[in-house]
Amino acid sequence: MQLHDKILTTSYSNYRHKKLVDRTFNFNTINDIIQNDFPHLEWVSLGQSFEGRSIRMVKIGSGKTTLMLWSQMHGDEPTATAAIFDLLNFFESDKPMAKHLLNKLNIVFIPVVNPDGLEVFTRRNAQKIDINRDLISLQSPEARILKKAFENIKPDFAFNLHDQSSLHCTPNQIPVGISLLAPASDNKLSVTWNREQAMKIIGGMNHLLQKLIPNQVAKFKDDYESRAFGDHFQKYCPTILVESGFLAHDFEKQEIRKLNFYVLLEAFYSISLKSYQEIDLMNYLMIPFQSQNLLHLKICNCTISVGEKTFQVDLGLNYTESLRKENRVLEKSFELVEIGDLSTMEAYENIDASNLSVRTSFSLNNLADIVITNKEEEIIHQWKSGIRV
Repeated sequence: MQLHDKILTTSYSNYRHKKLVDRTFNFNTINDIIQNDFPHLEWVSLGQSFEGRSIRMVKIGSGKTTLMLWSQMHGDEPTATAAIFDLLNFFESDKPMAKHLLNKLNIVFIPVVNPDGLEVFTRRNAQKIDINRDLISLQSPEARILKKAFENIKPDFAFNLHDQSSLHCTPNQIPVGISLLAPASDNKLSVTWNREQAMKIIGGMNHLLQKLIPNQVAKFKDDYESRAFGDHFQKYCPTILVESGFLAHDFEKQEIRKLNFYVLLEAFYSISLKSYQEIDLMNYLMIPFQSQNLLHLKICNCTISVGEKTFQVDLGLNYTESLRKENRVLEKSFELVEIGDLSTMEAYENIDASNLSVRTSFSLNNLADIVITNKEEEIIHQWKSGIRV
């Protein structure tokens, strides 16, 4: 059974939290929202991050089935965190579905597992540890907090919420908007009972997503990682990975945020009715795996001169993002990652360099230094030490 049409036709803007407008909100903004917008909810501090920031959870609902959702264990993956606060707004409404879900479910949200990483927009915590590879060693306070929370809450279902690279694509080389996975709990990739239930729930989530972003849903890579939380938690309850991808012209990922809102409500609803149990596993198995075969930028038909020799190639560039702390703006640094015939690779942006002059240092996998000029030797495009100027 799919999410009520009423939800899809309800204006998402009614629930979108207005204080979260981009990907670079800071910890003070989260504090402000918790303290001033949801003070009546029972927020509990689970402990402190390495730098002393509070990691909090909130429980809503009075049902017998417990769901646990956590977000931003990687500090530069904020999309689902914003969606969690959108969902809290929804559950404050008088919508019949909100009341139904609160009556059937006990939902635990842990937004921002890695507040130190959030503050500087980096994947790792202040110790430079990847929290999602620290399940066994437990050297980070954030990993210890998340593991203990799971053990105390003993959820019936768990949702692991992340962001993924914008370079992931479907087999048709279309950017992946959302990728999903029922992670394995052993290196044999066994389909245990818990994993099977997660697969069924994902089958319903995908059905909804196909209405919103047709052919832009994929499965995340199905590798067992013993140090990762989702893989471990799958041993104890059905656990679902949701990875926020990318849509063209949605740089701040606000459309992806909305997709999180809808698809999580779909999962909640199917769990509340136990309707996911009727979903055929083929609905999950038929979701294609994603690949990483996109470029951020492709410069086509470049005529390159080296001494007296000339040749024609395409240049592929990808960028990484870093936070400019003084204004919390993300700065893109481009690297030259591919040279040659790139006709089989799609890109978010394409530049045709036919009849233009291209000068480059040819420093592969390093910051791009490229100048493109016209016949009048006017600079049309330029990248200097990776920065587009």
